[in-house]
Order: sequence, then C-alpha cells, then structure tokens
Amino acid sequence: MQLSAVRTQGELSTARTNAYGKLKVLASSLHSRNVAKIAVEVQSGGHFDKVIAMVDDMISVLRKEEQDDIEHRDRCENGQNANKNKLADLKSGIKKTQAALKRMGNTKKELEGEISALEADIKATKKDMAELLKFRNKEEGEFRQATKDDTDAVGLLKQAIVALSKYYQKNKIPLGLVQKAPEYEQDPDKAPDATFASGDSRKSEAGGIVAILEMLVEDTEKELKEGRADNADAQEKYLKQNGALQATLDGQEETKTNTETEKADLEEKMAQYEKHKDELGDDKDAEDDTAKSIGTDCQWVKDGLFETRRTKRKAEIQGLVDAKGFLAVDGDPLASQ
Repeated sequence: MQLSAVRTQGELSTARTNAYGKLKVLASSLHSRNVAKIAVEVQSGGHFDKVIAMVDDMISVLRKEEQDDIEHRDRCENGQNANKNKLADLKSGIKKTQAALKRMGNTKKELEGEISALEADIKATKKDMAELLKFRNKEEGEFRQATKDDTDAVGLLKQAIVALSKYYQKNKIPLGLVQKAPEYEQDPDKAPDATFASGDSRKSEAGGIVAILEMLVEDTEKELKEGRADNADAQEKYLKQNGALQATLDGQEETKTNTETEKADLEEKMAQYEKHKDELGDDKDAEDDTAKSIGTDCQWVKDGLFETRRTKRKAEIQGLVDAKGFLAVDGDPLASQ
C-alpha cells in the first residue's frame, strides 16, 4: 500500500509536470495571461478539477467579451450608418430649404417691383383725375361767368327796348320794324332813365334800332342756350372720363392690395422656412456632435482592432480548450480520493 501511494504521488508529479510544460509553451506562443495563470495554478499544486473549472470560467468570460465586442461593433456600424443617413437627409433638407428661400426671395423682389409699378400707376391716375377736375372746374367757372355776363346783357337789352318803345309811343314816333315790342314792356317805375333826342330826329331809324336790339337779345339768349347745352355735354364727358379713371384707379388699388397680401403671405412663408432651416441646422449640429462621439467610441473598430482582438481571443479560447485537453489526458490520480 505504501509503495502504491508512492507510485501514485510520482505519477501525479509527472502528470502535473507534463501539464505545466504544455501550458507554459502554449501560454508563451499565445502570449496569453489566462493560460499562464492556469500553468501557475497547475505548478502550484492546484487540483485538476478545480483548474478545469477555472478554464471553463475563463472561456466563458472570453466568449462574453467577444459577444460584447460584436454588440459594440454592431452598435457602431448601425449608429454610424444611421448618423450618416440622418446627416445626409439634414444636408439635403437644408439645401432644398435654401433653394426654396432663394426662389421665394426672387418672387418677393418681383412682387415688390409690381407694387412699385402699381404705386406709380396709381399716382399717375390720381394726377390725371386731378387735372381733369381742375380743367372741368375751369370750364364750369368760365361757363358761369359767361352765363352771368350774357344774362346781364339780355336784361340790359330788354330794358333798353322797353324804354325805347315807351319813348317812341309817347312821342308818337312810328316804330316801323318793331313787331313784338309790347312783350318787353315792364313796370314804368322800373324802366331805366334815358334821354333821347327830339321826336323828330331820325324817325326812320327808330324801328330799326329796336329791331337790332331784339336781334341782339335773341342771339344772346341763343348763346345762353347753346352755352348750357355745351356745359351739360362737357359735364357728361367729364363724368364719363372721370368714371373711367376711377374704375382704373379702383382696379389698380385692388391689384396693389392683392399683391401686397400675396407678398405678406410669402414673407410669412419665408419666415417659416427660415425657422425650419434653423431647426435643421440645429439638428445637423447635434448629429455632427453625435458623429464625433460615435467616432471616438468606435475608433478601435475602425482601426481594425476588432478583428485583431477577435482573432487573438479565438486563439486564446482554443488554447484554453487545448489546456483542458492536456489536463484531461494527463488526469489526476488523486481526483478520486
């Protein structure tokens, strides 16, 4: 029994030495601290079952690290793709908004030009109306003055005819050509004072003078009638021309109001687009910051460290699996005791 125990201890020592040697070589080739720890544990007399459990734990940790790296890589790729697409959309949105603002700015200039032209047209139309009114007022003034002058003249002529007719009748001077003298008779108290030559002087011309005066009255009254007709015609033409100008003015002012409303609506829309552009700019700045953050967090993936770490980790896991194989092959005679 004592000899058997000695052999068992010898076998264990040999197995431990073989396992340690293999693990040491493996740790050196892989530059693995984990395998080196196992080798040290074996050399220090650690139980093989305990060492195998350590290997399983290390493999589990390495696989968890690999899964974490994969998830980190996927987050980086997804985050960078989403960030890239978002930035592209924002840049496109900003560009489109700027183009729309430029078009609206050109339209605004056109509307301002139309408004300026309409203001000039309105001013010209009002000037035409003022000049037309001024001319009509001048015509009306001249008409009223002419009417007054002619009316006064007719009155004076009629008074003269009445005075002459009474004088000739009083002095029994034949009136000859007088045909309608009586219709000019008026109240004797209102007859104008007149001094005539003696009844015998120029008797043959008496009737002629009254006839001439009557003709002057007739011509003047005819002139008054024609003047009123001309004035009425001038007033009608003025009203027609002024009405046309007023219609033109109303149309111009309505068009100006509509154009100003269109311009105001456009300016409001431009303000909304400016606000939208600013919001897009703020979002772009935020995405730029996100891109920097992602870049910092994912630089190791971009630099190829992910594949390096993955390759090294796979080799280390395989080394740990091989280490388990070494331990399983060499065995531990004391494990059953």
